[in-house]
Amino acid sequence: MMKENKRSLSMGVAYALFAISAASLVTGVSVFPTSAHAEEHDGGKGGQGGQGGQGGQGGQGHDGGGKGGPSDDSEGKGPKAGSQGKPGSSGKPAWAQEGIPEVELGRLSVARSPDKVLDRALAEVLANWVPANSALYSMTAAAFADYVKANWDSINIVDSPLQNLALMEALLDGTLNLSAINVNPASTLDLAAIFLGVASDKTVPISTDTAIALNIIMDLGLTSTQVETLADKAEDVREAVLEAHG
Repeated sequence: MMKENKRSLSMGVAYALFAISAASLVTGVSVFPTSAHAEEHDGGKGGQGGQGGQGGQGGQGHDGGGKGGPSDDSEGKGPKAGSQGKPGSSGKPAWAQEGIPEVELGRLSVARSPDKVLDRALAEVLANWVPANSALYSMTAAAFADYVKANWDSINIVDSPLQNLALMEALLDGTLNLSAINVNPASTLDLAAIFLGVASDKTVPISTDTAIALNIIMDLGLTSTQVETLADKAEDVREAVLEAHG
């Protein structure tokens, strides 16, 4: 009788354990305090390693795999190699943010250069500034364009796309010391347009999409109206340089 009671008790315990195990399989939750469960509370999942890896595919992760920049088959031209860039709200570098128009940048691709490269270009152009150019860069973009067409052979303007974009960026973020180069711009956008128009390829039109792309890549903070104005003025300058250059 005692054996039967013990057997019944053993069977009852076995069925109970089986039922609990089955419930664990259905719900995916273990009811037993396993070592894996303990590790979970010890911080095993605290870093969300798997999710961090997925975020890296969009340049948001922290796995250091360099996935934030354009891949070999991407549309990126002249990526900011070796630089984290200016982070956007998604954690990506500014030049890797979504919303950049599909537009040919040509020489303007250097906008994706690391900040230290742009800083070096800025320091170089300011150190070698031609005082005679100060009055020229104080003109409106339209007047600058007319002057360039009429006096191309006798002027010595800044031609480097990297230096021009470095000047434009410093101007728009307020760090360009205009008094040091004796420039009194007709307006901030006029001077920015001069820099942009000369920086561009002579044969690649500057459209609103071009200005939108640079606004995102360089994190310029321009409004949509300012972007359109910049593009229009810069295109006038580009056309003048093309015509003057022949």
